[in-house]
Amino acid sequence: MSIEREIRFLVTDGTPPRGGARMQQAYLLRGHVTARVRVAEGMGARMTVKAPRGDGRYEWEWRVPESVARVLLRLPLPCVRKTRRREGRLDVDCLEWPPGIVLIELELDAGEGPDLRDAAARGAFMEAHRPEWVRAWHDVTDDPDYTNARLARRLPL
Repeated sequence: MSIEREIRFLVTDGTPPRGGARMQQAYLLRGHVTARVRVAEGMGARMTVKAPRGDGRYEWEWRVPESVARVLLRLPLPCVRKTRRREGRLDVDCLEWPPGIVLIELELDAGEGPDLRDAAARGAFMEAHRPEWVRAWHDVTDDPDYTNARLARRLPL
């Protein structure tokens, strides 16, 4: 088990460079506790469970056989498809499904960074990591509508 503490920003103006690893993740459980299966290009498959914690989330993650994950991904579950590009310490996620959303996440090390309850401190911390291609962005760390679990939708038939 680890503790996940991250800052998440929505890009509102700017075009990320191409490239990255394609991934698909489906949610078996969404709510205060989430359970997902993910297949990532070149990284295999994983099952992840996350649960709330005051200053972040508890996270448990296991490798699973890719064949099992692919079966689960074919079920009619809410899913996210994206391309993830790593820029320094940032994860830049360009969502393909649902389309048109670009999120940037920075996962903090233990004891690092601002108090996550302080939006102004998060903003100042992230400005030091802003990619050159980002002309405008805003903090969605506290907005549950921008978690992958909430963004997950059923694929169109």
